[in-house]
Amino acid sequence: MSCGTQSLCWEVLLQLLAIGLSNGAVIALNAIGVTLVYGAVRTINFAHGDLFALSSVLVTFIVAQLGLRRGFVAGSLTGGLLLCLGAALLFGALLNVGIERAAFRPFRDGSRIAPLIASVGISFILYQVALIWRKLQPDWHATEHRSVPGIPEVPRMSIPELLSRRNLLAGSGLRVVYTVKDLLVLVVAAGLALAVGLFLRRTRGGRAVRACAQDPELAELCGVDRDRAIRLAFAVGGALAGAAAFVFSLYYDRPFGQHGVQSGLVALTAAVFGGIGRPMGAFWSGLLLGVLAAFSDYFLQAQWTPVLVLLSLIVLLVLRPAGLLGEERREEPDQPSGIESGPRSRPGGLALYAPVTAVALLAVAYPTVDRALGLHFEVILVRMMLFMLLALGLNIVLGFAGMLDLGYAACFVIGAYTAAALTDTHGPLSALIPRVSDVIPVLIISAAVAGLFGAAIGALGLRLRSDYLAIVTLAFGQIVPQVLLNLHKWTGGAAGMAALPPPRFLFHTLRSPAEWYYLALVLVALAVLASVRVRWSRVGRAWQALSEDETAAVSSGVDPLRAKTTAFFLGAGVAGVAGTLFATVFGYVDPGQSDFTISAMILAMVVVGGTGSVRGALVGAALVGGYDTFGISLLGTWLDRLQHTRLGSFLPVPDLRALSVGTFGLVLYLTILVRARKRTGARPAR
Repeated sequence: MSCGTQSLCWEVLLQLLAIGLSNGAVIALNAIGVTLVYGAVRTINFAHGDLFALSSVLVTFIVAQLGLRRGFVAGSLTGGLLLCLGAALLFGALLNVGIERAAFRPFRDGSRIAPLIASVGISFILYQVALIWRKLQPDWHATEHRSVPGIPEVPRMSIPELLSRRNLLAGSGLRVVYTVKDLLVLVVAAGLALAVGLFLRRTRGGRAVRACAQDPELAELCGVDRDRAIRLAFAVGGALAGAAAFVFSLYYDRPFGQHGVQSGLVALTAAVFGGIGRPMGAFWSGLLLGVLAAFSDYFLQAQWTPVLVLLSLIVLLVLRPAGLLGEERREEPDQPSGIESGPRSRPGGLALYAPVTAVALLAVAYPTVDRALGLHFEVILVRMMLFMLLALGLNIVLGFAGMLDLGYAACFVIGAYTAAALTDTHGPLSALIPRVSDVIPVLIISAAVAGLFGAAIGALGLRLRSDYLAIVTLAFGQIVPQVLLNLHKWTGGAAGMAALPPPRFLFHTLRSPAEWYYLALVLVALAVLASVRVRWSRVGRAWQALSEDETAAVSSGVDPLRAKTTAFFLGAGVAGVAGTLFATVFGYVDPGQSDFTISAMILAMVVVGGTGSVRGALVGAALVGGYDTFGISLLGTWLDRLQHTRLGSFLPVPDLRALSVGTFGLVLYLTILVRARKRTGARPAR
């Protein structure tokens, strides 16, 4: 950018500062809520973003129902706004306390991974609530069926502008706009942040929260009720999310449009910058992050701002986990995963090989049976086997090595785009990358490229605890699709890359669904054999030792860097193989295939089947993938027929596809709850 005069440059900078402070105020309030909760339970609440999003929907809903507008008498308008603020504070506090009771208390003093997964499940349930809320709005119509993964249709109502946009700098001679609305947003955020600081320093409950954050065991010995302090921290954190939602809705005249786990990443970034457990540090970091985002949008490009923010989160977590303003402190080593896993003894005997042989023979003979019965299910089963490959790959990382990867679908899409670049003859990269026609070298190259990205994440895992590693993988999973969208000149952007040639083996092109089926079956069989061999190998035993007691494993000679890097490399490599299969069989790739919903679905498959069990990964993929592929369609057809009967006129008939997000989240939550209880053999904390 070139400035005509020095005065103009300063005015541009001041305008960007004003915009950044207003945006940063919302980030700051959310960041304080995140850091309070983390300080209390030392675990990230991945449902915080949905809590904020739903609270913003509530605020706009109440404003619309009250019919508030700027023409009202000042007293009536102020009273209505105070009512909205009180409702948002109460809703956020109660909902966050419920999240603590459901997703954190059952796993207290146990694994760090189990509550992370549980909060992911809760996040999807809250996401489903938003999708249902959309259907209750007046502008929704029955033909609108876009509430599916990747194309969410969340509440989008708008409200009248209630805050004045009068420019406070109109008579200053500066060509800078700073409105009453901007000032009110900043004042409200600063006032609430100050109130939280006073609460933590001056009240008995606040001091109890601080004591539990610093040393929970010592705090209990001194008479602090730990459960009560944690509930209070969640209540205050939820209330701050409600306040942030109130500020956001009034400033932008609409609810927050992004729901799901990833919606809270920016607030988490600010919390990390400010030092986890330091509310005022989170406040100032939120303001700083808002300002930096405004400058990035102006001087660079807006689409690169999320990438820069998430990259800064990863770098900071790796180099200084305590944050820029936080103090380094010794953390307790990770506990075992807390999730029931597969058997620890080596399988064998007729009881194992007889059913495996029967299933293998049935799988080989299926295309013949399919043709005889005229089912034409081969392509659907190829998709099912894609799920199996992905579940087997994630099972290596989570089940064998005990590390949670929330961005696993990113390695899948990296493998798919690598295969597309190698095989596409007319694409934007065809002149730069030599074409590879045979599917075998394409599989090897794609697996290696995806594996290298996975190995890089695994190397970072040496410096990170399990919850921080989960944040890094989640951020990586968000960076990859954004980069693919931004590099549209080479990747096709949102449209992706299409018309890819079918797989070719030696001199034969695989064109029929039966040939695709056998290709997928061979890849699944190889992945199963490799998983079984690697689990009982030396590196597999090293993974098991690290997941159960890393300190003891290191003292016994296990190299944690090598073990963790190998786990992520192999898991990501299997995802790259699955991506190659998808790109070559279905003939297209797009950034949406790395959506977080896919990563969470694969996570559910592994958890449902039993982490660490190869057979469980296959069963979980069959159950979860089968429900998504077959179950929803078959049950939906049956319910549609029921609706046209006499019984259907008396009973509400649900739309299973529209409820799939909530169903999936509920299954994930209940499964991790049951399996964690089985492993620990303990009841949840009261």
